[in-house]
Amino acid sequence: MKNNFLIISFLFNSLLFFSCSTKVGEIITVSELNYPAELKIIKRADWGWQQLDKAISSHKIDKITIHHGGEFFPEEKDMYQYLRNLQSWSRRDKKWIDIPYHFIIDLKGNIYETRPINFPGDTNTHYDVNGHALICVVGNYEEQIINQSQLNSLVSLISFLKEKYNISVQNIRGHKDYTNQTVCPGKDLYKYIEDGTIVKMIHDKNKNLKNTSKVKTGIEVLRERNFDILRGKRVGLVTNPTGVDSKLQSTIDILFEASEVNLVALYGPEHGVRGNYSAGEYVDFYIDEKTNLPVYSLYGKTRKPTPEMLNDIDVIVFDIQDIGTRSYTYISTMGLVMEAAAENDKEVVILDRPNPLGGIRVEGNIVEDGFYSFVSQFSIPYIHGLTVGELAKLLNDEGLLTKRAKCKLTVIEMQGWKRNMYFEETGLPWILTSPHIPHPYSAFYYAASGIVGELRNVVSIGVGYTLPFQTFAAEWINSVQLADKMNSYQLPGVVFRPITYKPYYAFGKDKMLNGVQIHILDFESVELMPIQFYFLQAVNELYGKNIIIDGRNDDMFDKVLGTNKIRELFLKRQRVDDILPYLKKDLKNFKELSKKYYLYD
Repeated sequence: MKNNFLIISFLFNSLLFFSCSTKVGEIITVSELNYPAELKIIKRADWGWQQLDKAISSHKIDKITIHHGGEFFPEEKDMYQYLRNLQSWSRRDKKWIDIPYHFIIDLKGNIYETRPINFPGDTNTHYDVNGHALICVVGNYEEQIINQSQLNSLVSLISFLKEKYNISVQNIRGHKDYTNQTVCPGKDLYKYIEDGTIVKMIHDKNKNLKNTSKVKTGIEVLRERNFDILRGKRVGLVTNPTGVDSKLQSTIDILFEASEVNLVALYGPEHGVRGNYSAGEYVDFYIDEKTNLPVYSLYGKTRKPTPEMLNDIDVIVFDIQDIGTRSYTYISTMGLVMEAAAENDKEVVILDRPNPLGGIRVEGNIVEDGFYSFVSQFSIPYIHGLTVGELAKLLNDEGLLTKRAKCKLTVIEMQGWKRNMYFEETGLPWILTSPHIPHPYSAFYYAASGIVGELRNVVSIGVGYTLPFQTFAAEWINSVQLADKMNSYQLPGVVFRPITYKPYYAFGKDKMLNGVQIHILDFESVELMPIQFYFLQAVNELYGKNIIIDGRNDDMFDKVLGTNKIRELFLKRQRVDDILPYLKKDLKNFKELSKKYYLYD
C-alpha cells in the first residue's frame, strides 16, 4: 500500500537486530496499562522490545485510529522477529523513537503492545497524531479479507481503550479519515468502520459485560438496610407503577408489608399511583383498593402537597422512574414535594433510579424568567444528565426551589450504576413510565421529537400508532423525498427511513400518513434535540411550510423549550444553525455545576 510504515517485505526478513540503550542519567517514563484478564495482550517484554533511548512530549489520548500494514503478510512469518526488525528500522532509518503504532494485531488475532501509549505515534502522511491511540492490523486489506479473529480482537482492544480514556465513538476512525494521502486501513477493514459494525460490536460487548451484574435501585438498597431511616416514623410515598424492585414487586407493597415501616399515605403524580389514568387526565382523591390507604392526587386540584395532605406523616418517600428530560413532569412533582416538605418541616427520602439517557448527555438551554411551568419547573437544561437523586440534591443545595426552599433531604443511592450506562445495561426490568414511553429507548425518541409534538394538528410523531415519538408524518409529505432530505443533513448517529402508516388515534386517526421513521443507530454520538428542528427545516425547504406557525401552540412550545428565543430565532430563516448556539449556551456552566452533585462515576 502507498505511504505505509511497514515497507517492503525484504526489510523484515533481512534487517539485523539493532539495540538502543538509554542515555546515562536519563529517565524515560513508560505508561504501563492494566489490562482486563479477557484481553490477552502480548507485552513488550515478551517479544523482545528494547527500551527507549530518547523521549518526546507525552499526549492525552482522545482518539482511536485504525491502520493496516499495507503489505501481504505470510502466515508463517515469525511475529516476534518481525516486531524486533520493525523497531530497529523505525529507530535507525526513520529516526522515530519506536514502532509507529501503539498496538499491532496479527493474522490470528493476537494483540501485541508496541510503542508506549503515553507517547504519540508516527506517520509518513500529513496528519497530527497527538491524542491518537494507533492500532495496526497486519496485512493488506485493499486485497485481503480480514478474518473474524482479527476483527474480534480489534473490537476488544478498542472497547478497552474507549472505556479507559472515555473516547467518543465519533473518534474511532480509520487512517484515511485524517488524510487523503492513503487508503489505509484498506477497503475490507474500513467497511467495518464506515458502516458502524465496529461501534455496534463494541456496544454489544459492553452491554453483555455490564449485564453480568444487576444494578440495585434505591428501594432494594433501603430494604437491605432494613428500612433504617424510616423506622419509628409515619411514612408517605410518592410513586407510580414504575416504583418496583428488580422482581417487579411494587414499592407500595414492599413498604406496606414491611414490619419496620408505618406507611400511612400515598401520593399520585400524573397517571396515578397504579397508572390507571391517561396523560393529562385529572386525578382526584381516592382510596387504594389493595392497601386501603388514602391516595392524594398531585395531578388534580393541586400539584403541590398541601399542609393538610402532610399532616399525618413525618417523612415523604419519592420512588418514580424518570426519563431524564425536563418536560417530563415527574421531576416537577418531585420538586414541588420537596418545597412542601421544607415548608411543613417534613423529611424527604429519594429512592434513586437510573437515568435511561445515561449520566453524561446534557442538551438544551436552561429555563428563563417568564417561562417556568410544570413542564419547565427548574433552571436546568432540557436534558440534564442526572439521576433523580442527584437532581434533588442540586435543586435543594443550589436554591432552585421556589423561594430558595431547602428540605431535609436523604438520597438512597443505587449500587452498581455508572454514568455511561443506558437502561438496557442495568439488568433491570423496564416498566413503561407513561403510555407512550413503552421502552427504555423511548426516552431518546421523546427528546428527539416531543417538542414538535406540542404543535397541534399539523404532524404525527407516532403517538397513536405503534411508534410513539419515532416518526414525523402527515398526509401531504412524500416519504422518500423527506427521508432523502433528512439523511442529506448527515446527522451523527441517526438515519431516517421512509414510512407510511395509519394512526389508531390522535392526530391523523384513520388517515394514511407519509413521513420518516427515526432510527438511532449510535446512542452516544446522536444529538437529540436538534433532530426535530431539522425536520422543521426540511419541510420548509421541500414544501415551503412553516409548521410552528401552522401548529398554533406557541405558548406550550415555548414553555417546553423554557424560552421564546429559540422559536423567534428559528422563524427568521427556519435554519437549525441559527438556534444551535442558543441551545448550547448554558451547557458548559451547567456541566460544571452538576458535577458537584454526582453520586456515581
